[in-house]
Amino acid sequence: MTGFFIFEKRKMHWIRFYSLFLAGFLCVGAAGIPVFAADSYIYEVNSDTAATSESGTTGTTGTTKMSVMDTTSQASLIVSTGRGMVLYYNNEDAAANYPAASKLMTAVIALEALTLDTQVTISSDAQALDEKSNNPLFLSKGEKCSVKYLVTAIIYMDSDAAALSLAEYIASDELSFVKRMNETAKSLNMSSTFFANTSGASVVQSYPTSPDSVPYNSYALQYTTVSDLSLLFRYALSLTEFQNLFTKYKTLMFLSDGTPQTLTNTLSAAWGLNPQLKGAARFECSDSDSTSCILAFAAVDDFETAIILGGSQDDSIYQDLYKSINSIYSFYEVSDLVAAGDTYRQVSITGIPEPLAAEFELTVRYIHPIGNDFIKPNAIFIPSETVTLPVSIGQSLGQVRFELEDGTQIDAEVVAAESMWTKSDFLSDTMALLEANRNLSVIIIISLIFFIGSVLRLLSIVSSRLIRSQLKKRKSVRH
Repeated sequence: MTGFFIFEKRKMHWIRFYSLFLAGFLCVGAAGIPVFAADSYIYEVNSDTAATSESGTTGTTGTTKMSVMDTTSQASLIVSTGRGMVLYYNNEDAAANYPAASKLMTAVIALEALTLDTQVTISSDAQALDEKSNNPLFLSKGEKCSVKYLVTAIIYMDSDAAALSLAEYIASDELSFVKRMNETAKSLNMSSTFFANTSGASVVQSYPTSPDSVPYNSYALQYTTVSDLSLLFRYALSLTEFQNLFTKYKTLMFLSDGTPQTLTNTLSAAWGLNPQLKGAARFECSDSDSTSCILAFAAVDDFETAIILGGSQDDSIYQDLYKSINSIYSFYEVSDLVAAGDTYRQVSITGIPEPLAAEFELTVRYIHPIGNDFIKPNAIFIPSETVTLPVSIGQSLGQVRFELEDGTQIDAEVVAAESMWTKSDFLSDTMALLEANRNLSVIIIISLIFFIGSVLRLLSIVSSRLIRSQLKKRKSVRH
């Protein structure tokens, strides 16, 4: 037994060493010394309405509103295609009859209901409409045309016959299709729009004595506004098939009998006006022989705009379109509102014991006047209701809502920049420390393995010596 105790003393200093190491590590946490992960941040700010760091919510300078454009359009509206931010407006809520709305709605419904290669049979009514058109397609009763051909004819040629053909194919008759048009308008929040036909022809019960003194929608049965038309146009541009057709000025297609036919946009010359112009279409105004409604799509990188000019004089269409595009891209620019990885601050969330450091998940860009950041000073943090412990780095915590000076609201997603595992500060910080510092984790694991191995080896040796000692005692008793 004396040898055993001598051996035990030789091994005990290793156990003492590892015990002291682990005890010291535990004491650090017990003493309340904070242990933060490498990706964690400490802030003094705790208010959920404090100004964001890094994102720049400083005071504004410069002009915030464009001057009135010198165009012939009776009403106009220019908006961003993404958020619908209003960049320019003039008489945009005045009711009028813009056939562009009827044609565009027909095209949208057709693209959502049918495939591009679906064959539509031309009716006698459609043939009659085509014969009256200023831009005839030379359709014949019984002829079959693809949906792609007819939608393109609506956009490029302002074709009443193409619109009627699609309506008759989808809903059997125009009246039933018009009901669907109004239902779709309601779903798009086009609250100041009512459709009566697919061609956009005026439908008026009786004209008042002084039409200019009363709203158009008080006596007309078909009407819309440029504001509503912008909602429809933005939605149409979100459809890939529509945008692909709208951004071309010429296309070659084959009719069902194999005859090749090229459709050319009546505004094809506009493609050379501005480098920003990506697509445009002209629709005649039924209440006037000399005005048209222009829809245009312009873009510079990710700065995309939808332009609606209602009632432009036909002899000034190109000048109006040029001035509109040039004015917008000379007055506004696009910048980063926040960048991915930018630090936000510490945020408080119900059910989480301590504030968490947050950062922005994605880069968010926004449109603003050149030389003016256009941001109101206090951004608001909106916490997610689904955040619970444990919280890991990169987990969504909620959104930061920025408001621009024109009232536009932009939400930017924020994620956790640190981990929190339990309500115990020490354990949570320790887990965050180990998660962020892999080398330390490896060292601790190796130390624990050596410690456990040494203890097991010592126990094995002790057990072996005890067994040998017992065997010796039994032998001595026998003798």
